[in-house]
Amino acid sequence: MKRILPILILALFLTLIPPGGSSANTSAIQLGSDLLFGQFHQMMEGKKVGLLTNQTGINSNGISTIDMLRRDRTVFLTTLFAPETGLYGRGTDTANTHMYTHPVYGVPVYNLSNSSPEFTADMLEPLDLILVDLQDTGSRHDSSLSILHALMAASKQYGKQVVVLDRPNVLRGQVDGPPAQPDDSVPPGLAGLPITHGMTIGEVALYIQRKTEGTLAVIPMSGYTRSMTYSETGLPWIPPLPAITNETAAKGYIASKLAAGTALTFADDYNWIGGNGIDSYQYADLLNGSLLPGVVFFPENRDAAGGVKLRIIEPRLFNPVKTGIYALAYAAQLTDGHILPANEEQTALFAQAVDSDTVRQMLKQGASPQEIEASYESQLEAFLASRKPYLIYDDSKPYYPTKPIHIIDESEEPPAVPDSAQSDPPTAPNNATPVQPTDDNQQPGKPATPAQNSDAPTTPTTQQPPLQTPPESTSPPAEQNEPPTLPAPPAVSEKVAYLTFDDGPSPVTLQVLDILQAHDVKATFFVVGRNIPGNEAILQRILAEGHTIGGHTFSHDYQVLYRNKDAFFADLEKGNELIEQATGIKPTIFRYPGGSSNTISLTYQDPAHYNKQHTVMAEIKAESDSRGYTFIDWNVTNGDGRSNTYTASDALAQVKQQVKEQKEIVVLMHDAAPKKATAQSLEAVIVFLQEKGYRFAAIEADKPTVATVK
Repeated sequence: MKRILPILILALFLTLIPPGGSSANTSAIQLGSDLLFGQFHQMMEGKKVGLLTNQTGINSNGISTIDMLRRDRTVFLTTLFAPETGLYGRGTDTANTHMYTHPVYGVPVYNLSNSSPEFTADMLEPLDLILVDLQDTGSRHDSSLSILHALMAASKQYGKQVVVLDRPNVLRGQVDGPPAQPDDSVPPGLAGLPITHGMTIGEVALYIQRKTEGTLAVIPMSGYTRSMTYSETGLPWIPPLPAITNETAAKGYIASKLAAGTALTFADDYNWIGGNGIDSYQYADLLNGSLLPGVVFFPENRDAAGGVKLRIIEPRLFNPVKTGIYALAYAAQLTDGHILPANEEQTALFAQAVDSDTVRQMLKQGASPQEIEASYESQLEAFLASRKPYLIYDDSKPYYPTKPIHIIDESEEPPAVPDSAQSDPPTAPNNATPVQPTDDNQQPGKPATPAQNSDAPTTPTTQQPPLQTPPESTSPPAEQNEPPTLPAPPAVSEKVAYLTFDDGPSPVTLQVLDILQAHDVKATFFVVGRNIPGNEAILQRILAEGHTIGGHTFSHDYQVLYRNKDAFFADLEKGNELIEQATGIKPTIFRYPGGSSNTISLTYQDPAHYNKQHTVMAEIKAESDSRGYTFIDWNVTNGDGRSNTYTASDALAQVKQQVKEQKEIVVLMHDAAPKKATAQSLEAVIVFLQEKGYRFAAIEADKPTVATVK
């Protein structure tokens, strides 16, 4: 025991250190686990929680979901579930058993069979809900999907809720390969999925639920688009399997699975494919002649085997299933079918990988890869139509959830809604008609539309089933003659702070919005027009969350802006038009680049028309009044406009130094891409101002006093 104790203490210490030794968030998105512990924390408060996870279950800061739960005093982590490879992806520490007590966490850990996972009453009975935080590979054959299916079926049987914390699809939205045919080897909820399904694990859970029923919630990601590559999310790569060491290897791994049961072999992180009897040069010529997207092939022999080296030149275009089908077909042609399965065992492995005996027969007959693709084209089209109601994310427009996606099984009595969740939106029931997740990205005052994916409907669905309303309050009605006593309204602080952010939108704007949302603070964003294309969804989110938007010109180029009055307003209007196109609202407040009392404009004003007595700024100000614009200056700044080498501590110190006892302050900050330290300091700035007695508000055009704070 004396020998074991130091090891346990060290293990406990290590669990408190996030991977990489840092909790700095550099990701472009927020995972479902991030939102669970922030925006949607009430879902698990006071609950006994089970967690299905492994080494991939970390948040965007690199901290494991296990440790987040253990640190949370409002939650009781009761049970852990893991795939067959164990919590850490290295297999279990206790051979020949599927359950053990974790030596550090002190809770039971169930290692589940990848091929036939089983959840029993003993496992689930102690739990109120089961969280799922697993990174899958984007393939139907991923064992995490069969485990998820088994969990959802068991949760229906035992009346438990499953909450899936969503994660990116490693393959983005790629959909290809023969869809799985319903038989004894394919769980009902996974039938119909092609080899790559193009959905996140949360979307797959919604798809599975159409067959398993039960109570399901998905915590979506924030800021995610289906077109993102994994590297574009900014998340660290954690191998879901030991052999999948990076994103490229994940794609090669999926291609290699198509060759199960054949004589083809793979090497170099699945970047080499070949086999005995293959002429490397002919093989490379056939594959390169097919113009497969995103990849080129180089002939390379390995001992007695001929093959090709894959070089992925455009990861966004590379399609592992298409590449695997072509590699199989040409290898079969070059070897007269000798690489194909030679016995019943191998045939069974191949059938499991491809889920289509038609493909094997066509390969045996020397069919071309194009003919093989055509054989399942109509099935793929049917799948794309069937998955539409379960899609959450758009191809290009970032998604920002305001609530989890709930599906309640109508075959049973609706579960009681906990007090902390009474403000949640109604939940959609499960029945024969698929459920369309609600669109939380709609603009105020506009009808909801389904997610605009490449295969999603372009008009609002008319097949949505009736909404499941929360149970009515059981509180006794108030006496008719005695109206209830209302609490006195809270006192409103006379001190007001207007937080303003210039030069966005950018990825930093998303970080700023997340912090503002967490503290329920409203702010104002002065937008540079040239930064808007591609970031329209950020502007829409700004307005949807109660903030205001002002113009900050299109170019922010002093040489262009301050040459003369007409040049300034042409540039300002150009930026404002882009704001209006993105949001439907044309701003009437704006901020001068450099401020209304800047002297730099003297450097750039046209000397033929202006001088120190008759300045371009004076003429611009007079014109802005006649055009109905209100300019906004500032009287406090965090100093981030001076350079990009400042720190979060510097920014906070600047604010503390300038805030005295002013009744009204306008704080100048910046949310351009280099201004990460501003986002890092923002929470501390908010707390400081609250402690000084300030309330926060967004700037409106009818509050002209803030224009003169300088």
